[in-house]
Amino acid sequence: MKWLLILSLVAFSAQAQDTTINYKNQPPPSAMAPAVSSFSQDVCSLPVSGAISSTVIGFSAGTVIRDDNCERIKLARALNDLGLKVTAVAILCDDPRVWDAMETSGSPCPIGGSIGDAARRAWWQLYPERFRKLYGQDFVLSVRLTPTGGK
Repeated sequence: MKWLLILSLVAFSAQAQDTTINYKNQPPPSAMAPAVSSFSQDVCSLPVSGAISSTVIGFSAGTVIRDDNCERIKLARALNDLGLKVTAVAILCDDPRVWDAMETSGSPCPIGGSIGDAARRAWWQLYPERFRKLYGQDFVLSVRLTPTGGK
């Protein structure tokens, strides 16, 4: 009985003690960046996420950035697969780099249903500054005569 009394006194004194937790030199809790994923190979977007935190507050955010050039290429490929080659080229010509390359290679981008020299003349009438940017300020569009196939 004597031992029981001593054990109960020890247990009572252990419960009465205060516990102080010191967080000195401990790292603050970190903010978690949201997971934004694009697992498919047929997605023209780039996930971006980030987080920042301090000892008091944390902030995290995420978004998706669309890649317009990737979408343009996929649209052109789909139209080409459907047999709409001129339409596919027209979509690619929305990119100024493609337009410049097509013009300087002698294959002007289609416009309004026109291709070839008729398209070049239509582009010249609408946007002469594009030609002057490519060829210089003194550029003048020369009209090529097409053979008529006479007798």
